[in-house]
Amino acid sequence: MESLFTANVLAPLRLTTPPTTSFSLLASFVLLATLVITLTSRFSKERGNIPDTTYGWPVVGSLLAYSKDPVSYLRKAAAQYGKVFRTNMIFTSVVWLRDPSYNRFYLEVKEGLFLNKIVSPGYFDHLKTFVASLSRGINRKVALDHYTDVARTTTRDFLHGWAEQEVIDLFEHISELVHAIIVQCLMGPDFFSINGAELYDLLHGTEADIGNVLNFILPDWVPHPAALRLRRRRDRIREIFQERLEEREAHPDQWENAQDYISYTLKDSATAHLNHLYAAHHTLLMFAAHTSTVASISWTILELLKDSKHMDFIRQELSHNEEMQSSHYLQACLKETGRLYSGISMLRLARQAISLPNTNVTVPQGSVISISPYLTHRDPAIYPNADQWTPERWLKEPGLPKRLNSNGQLAYMPFGAGVHRCPGEKLAGIIASTVVGTVAQEYDITWGEGKADLTNLDFSKIGSPWLKGVSSVTISRKEV
Repeated sequence: MESLFTANVLAPLRLTTPPTTSFSLLASFVLLATLVITLTSRFSKERGNIPDTTYGWPVVGSLLAYSKDPVSYLRKAAAQYGKVFRTNMIFTSVVWLRDPSYNRFYLEVKEGLFLNKIVSPGYFDHLKTFVASLSRGINRKVALDHYTDVARTTTRDFLHGWAEQEVIDLFEHISELVHAIIVQCLMGPDFFSINGAELYDLLHGTEADIGNVLNFILPDWVPHPAALRLRRRRDRIREIFQERLEEREAHPDQWENAQDYISYTLKDSATAHLNHLYAAHHTLLMFAAHTSTVASISWTILELLKDSKHMDFIRQELSHNEEMQSSHYLQACLKETGRLYSGISMLRLARQAISLPNTNVTVPQGSVISISPYLTHRDPAIYPNADQWTPERWLKEPGLPKRLNSNGQLAYMPFGAGVHRCPGEKLAGIIASTVVGTVAQEYDITWGEGKADLTNLDFSKIGSPWLKGVSSVTISRKEV
């Protein structure tokens, strides 16, 4: 689970034309924006001493190159311009930091916040209060035990249904399962039974529109189609929360011993009076918890399919100890997936000018700053056989995460690091361990309609990449 509160993870920009916008209109917009930037850039007072990448068309060439293939673009730019460079995004620009020491520095930057279009006004004024509440509420032992029970029961229910189907699309079905677990754990069984399906549709619609290029390059006040759809979904989620909270207020005895996170926040003196902002809080939680947890589970299962010896090792361990979070090999598999299939970028907004340590580089105030966990995790100078899925690396050196993140470096960061470490890491671990472990223990899984190409990554979602296209598999109950 990558934390949107501490990392502001955004997807590569989508350049697909919005449904209500013709190509000619979008082309006209790009041309107009190019003219505006070309003229205004002459009068820019502060660009800092950071090189601008130039590829293809003037002004928009780097944006187009990044959107087409972010991995190739970032690698090429780092090779040509060094560890610090800037990408022009028309009405804004992104300063990229490409070094493990800069990853640590990035986390210490006092940041502004994105995603304003999907949360209620005023939420970010109470962000620290909500993050503190989240860390306290979801990491209590009684809560974690409850989440484990919910994950186990829900996983078995879903797997039973999947086994009755000829083939399933792994990422999409895991997405539905993870959503069901998250809603029950964080919001409660009432939200899931009454609004679970609608919340799932709202989440996916929001995921599709938040990555639209216009959301990133235009100011928040511009009412383009994607922004308007985001606001409508935001308002509907707020209505759902108002309905469910009113029901709970009318029947408080039914929720006296409930362990979902909303029940905790309603009793927490720090957050009880902020219930009008719960919808915004949980919208961000759904983003933070959903996409990357789905990726962790799905990529791990696909890697286990590639080489059955890994699945055999997990099954052997679980035959002696059914506690999935105690399975060393299963946890090594999940760690390796978190390394190999991490997000392409993390973004922050610098609220003041900042100087990079041990350099003469100054990042101007108002700049968007980005690092790339994906490229750090696949750096052969840091990880031997960096592009190979090798769980054994974490077993051979149990202290590897600590070593990678010592001496001012930050080279392993699936959940952030330090005070900015994701507070939902334990919950994400419970969900991933339970799903993968239950599949290993109780089911056989085979390729459905041919083997998938695991190099075909889709970075368009917020958080970790998914697989482009359909990942069809067949799941069947193991014969006793």
